Amino acid sequence: MIKYEHDTVNQYCVCLSDKLLSKVFIEKEIGGYSFFVIKYEKGSVPKELSGQYTSIPEAQRGLERYLRNRPVSKVKQVREYADKREKERNAAKSKSEGS
Repeated sequence: MIKYEHDTVNQYCVCLSDKLLSKVFIEKEIGGYSFFVIKYEKGSVPKELSGQYTSIPEAQRGLERYLRNRPVSKVKQVREYADKREKERNAAKSKSEGS
């Protein structure tokens, strides 16, 4: 699932995905051209997403197509697993303190 936060005045969009840990930005290309580019908050943009898009909805479709076939990122999997283990440890700790 992808959530979009649009800013039509400044012509950019922030995308949040359940498959990625960082935010993805769709913004106007530097130099005043009428094209849009996709940028990641951290790291580099994959080859499949690099390039120019004629509109924000076109870039969103490209991002959706890319994420549909992509598995959850390894970094996100590791963090989710660590959070789950931490919750289990805290639950076990509170049970042992309660008895």
